[in-house]
Amino acid sequence: MPSLPFGHLLVASIIAGLLGFGSVLLTPEQNKITTNVYLDTTSSTFTLNETFTVDVVIEAVEPVNVYSGVVVFNSEKIRVEEINYNISIVDLWAEEPWYSNGDGTVSFIGGTTQTGGFTGKKSLLSITFSTIATGETIISMEDIRILKHDGLGTDSIVNPPLESIFTINQEKVGLEEKATLSTPNIQTIQILPQGKSTDLNGDGKQTVADISIFMTHLATQNLRSDFNTDGKVTLKDLSILMQH
Repeated sequence: MPSLPFGHLLVASIIAGLLGFGSVLLTPEQNKITTNVYLDTTSSTFTLNETFTVDVVIEAVEPVNVYSGVVVFNSEKIRVEEINYNISIVDLWAEEPWYSNGDGTVSFIGGTTQTGGFTGKKSLLSITFSTIATGETIISMEDIRILKHDGLGTDSIVNPPLESIFTINQEKVGLEEKATLSTPNIQTIQILPQGKSTDLNGDGKQTVADISIFMTHLATQNLRSDFNTDGKVTLKDLSILMQH
């Protein structure tokens, strides 16, 4: 890692110190969620030995200036090939992003030195993965902390990041299966057979995560999403899912 000028080293030390600063009591007004951090990619279905890119994106409606967190992945299904942070809004890394395929983690901690801090939407870093085994896998984020540009090291209230679910197939999904996705017909009310549950991720509630899982099951014909028990996963099952 190249050495930094004294001034940058000082700011990097301040960043690390702010992240260790104790929590501050918040009023109800201060407790509003003002920052989103999420994973962004162009697809959720890939084939074996394919590479794909995932961006860590931040959306801030109030000025922020320090960002840290860990991206967690299943190293038995995918592995990191490279990290690109030259496109990032971060212009000073207290610790340059690094990854461990053994642990299945990508860690980052850095800050923005621009006047007024950062507001808006932009990538923090871009991660290129390669697929090494078939099946479903999840990429998630942990220990996310974003600090306000207020000179106090105050934590911005961050919306808890959602997991991203991916399916890795041996071969590409056939054109016929892809075509069915573009012609939805979910107007007919369907009844969920007794004993079947649309809570696909087992968290006790119906969320967009269940819809995301269903979409992977539709492509792979995983009968966990065969809600009407007709022996196949179709848009009729999506209709049942959307009604619960």
